[in-house]
Amino acid sequence: MYKRRRKIDYHDKNLTNPFFHRRRRKRINFSIGWSGKRKLTALLILILAGGLIWLTFSLSIFSINNITVTGAIRIPAGEIENLAWQQAREKKFIFFPQKNIFTFSKKEARKKLEESYSFEKLIINKKLPHTLIIDIQEKSYALIWCEGEKYYYADIDGYLINEVNPLEIKQKKYPIIQNQGEGKIINDPAGGLGRIDINENHINYIINLSDRFLAGKNREGEEGGSYEDLIIEKFIIDKDANTVKMVLAEGPTIYFNTNEDQEKQINKLLAIKEETLKNDFKNKSYIDLRYGDRVYYR
Repeated sequence: MYKRRRKIDYHDKNLTNPFFHRRRRKRINFSIGWSGKRKLTALLILILAGGLIWLTFSLSIFSINNITVTGAIRIPAGEIENLAWQQAREKKFIFFPQKNIFTFSKKEARKKLEESYSFEKLIINKKLPHTLIIDIQEKSYALIWCEGEKYYYADIDGYLINEVNPLEIKQKKYPIIQNQGEGKIINDPAGGLGRIDINENHINYIINLSDRFLAGKNREGEEGGSYEDLIIEKFIIDKDANTVKMVLAEGPTIYFNTNEDQEKQINKLLAIKEETLKNDFKNKSYIDLRYGDRVYYR
C-alpha cells in the first residue's frame, strides 16, 4: 500500500550550518580602573590650576597702577619711577607681562636701578593689589670728581654716584677734584658708574683741607681776616707724587704735600699771605708749601 511522505518544513528546525560560525558581539567595557581615575583627576586639577593662573595674571585688578618712591632727596623720584614703569612693560617668561604685580621681578628692578644710581639702601615691596613701593636711601656726596671733561658726584670711598652738569656745580659745597694725570676711574665690580682708583688718605686729605678753609671763612672775624679772598675753585691731582694743588678763585695755586702736617702748611700759607706778600698775594702764580719750613712762590 502506498504511503504519502510527510512534507518537512525546515523552518521549524533549529539547524546550524557547520560551515559558518555565529559572530559574537564584543561588549565594550566603559569602566575606568583606579589608576585611570587618578589620571583623570590629575588632569582636571591641572586644567583648573592653569585656568586659575591665567585668570590671576590676566585680570586687571592685579595690574600695577601705582609706583611710590620714598627716601629720594637728590635723585628725582620720577626717574626711578620711569625705570620701574619701563620694566613693567616688559614680558616675563615670554607670555606674562610684568605689569602684573605677581610677575613683576624685584630682582631685575634692583639691577636696573643700581646700574644707574648708587644707594645705601634699596628695598622694593609689593602691596596688593596694584601698588609697588620703592624705598631708597641715597649715598652721601663727599666730592665732585672731574676726569675726561666729565664731572661726577662721588662718596667718601671714591665710588661715583652720578654724573653732574658742570654748569650746576658752582653753587655746590663739595670740593671739586680735577684729575690731570692718568685716568683713575675703574670699573666697579658691584656695578654703577665706577670707582676712583686713588688712595683713600688722599681723598680724606682734600676733604679735610676744604673743610678747614670753609671753617676758617666762618671764623673770619675771630682770626683777623686771614682767610679773606681764599675762595677755593678746585683741587688738582696730576703726576706730581704726594701733591695736591689747590686753585684759588682769585690768586695763586697752592701746592700741598699730603705726607706733611696739613695744619702747619696752612699756617705757613696764612703767614706769607699776611706778613710777606700782602697786596701782592693775588699776583702770584703759585705758592709751594711742600718742603718743610721753606716756602717757594712765583
